[in-house]
Amino acid sequence: MSRWAMIAALLLAACSGEPRLLEPRLQAVRTYGWPSTVVDPEPDWSPVDYRLLVRSQGGFALLSEGTRQEQRFAAQDGRESHHPRWLNRQQFVFGPGWWVRRDADGRVLTPSEGITLVTLEDGRPVQRRVLSERGWRPQPWQGLILVEEAQRLLEIDAAGGVREFGEGFNPVPQPNGPGLFWRDTPAFDPDWWTGRDGVGQGWVRWRPGKVDALGDAVQAAWTHRGGLLITVRRARAAPGQPWWAGGTDVYWVAGPGAQPALARAHARDPAAHPTADLMAWTGEDNGVWIGTLRPDGWRERIAEDGYRPRWSHDGRRLCWLQPPPPGSQLPTIRVTVLAEP
Repeated sequence: MSRWAMIAALLLAACSGEPRLLEPRLQAVRTYGWPSTVVDPEPDWSPVDYRLLVRSQGGFALLSEGTRQEQRFAAQDGRESHHPRWLNRQQFVFGPGWWVRRDADGRVLTPSEGITLVTLEDGRPVQRRVLSERGWRPQPWQGLILVEEAQRLLEIDAAGGVREFGEGFNPVPQPNGPGLFWRDTPAFDPDWWTGRDGVGQGWVRWRPGKVDALGDAVQAAWTHRGGLLITVRRARAAPGQPWWAGGTDVYWVAGPGAQPALARAHARDPAAHPTADLMAWTGEDNGVWIGTLRPDGWRERIAEDGYRPRWSHDGRRLCWLQPPPPGSQLPTIRVTVLAEP
């Protein structure tokens, strides 16, 4: 199904008043990739083309398809570009490499490096500007940049103005929409603020004034219709084991007030397709899979060993990380080209 056919089907479904799932089958055509220079390259797709922005040793890199071009840029101050995220065709932001620490006296410390804006021209950085001395893990949202600072969520505007949004952890804003997922306790980090017992839970604000609780959800991905994919832990992992070792499943929440429905059992790292009712995930077998949001729909494993899949802006490419070979800690950044059979 072409992209125009998908759009036509959506319009037809809207006119009929009945939701119609768009589930084109995709198959892997070819795969290419680049070696990473850091343990976690944190790749992010350009919103308009097939460029990947990744962390690189002492800076960042732009990876392009075609000739598999790789442009690495080192920061003059040697600052690491953690959690880089595109804002538009020529700009991206990044933040510090750590969230909070405790000193020898037990005080909770937050980083002072804050958020940096980089502007590109002809594929090269021409300007670096510090937007804020506060914040970690920047994410674009509704023309602003959402960041975390300890137990608070902050919004940063283009001029560097900062205002508080509210309390929360691990936020995932909805692309091109008002929705926001967050947790009331940290998912994977020590909780030095809330004093709550138990595992905490996830929340989703579909729009101002409409909020639902989602249980122990630890990952989230917004679907193209405005629904949400979440990873739910069956049990906490034993000390020293990966966070998913206790078992995980991916659920699909179609919209406000909807009950979570099982999308894929024994799965994690959900990634929603940008234009169709499809998803990618990491399986219990540690492979990368693609398939429908429905558990009884088609599925296909496109990589035997990988994790953290991410769709390109048009859903025709899937980026994922291949675990490092023995003796190394550095993964390989892989891209699978997808097409309809």
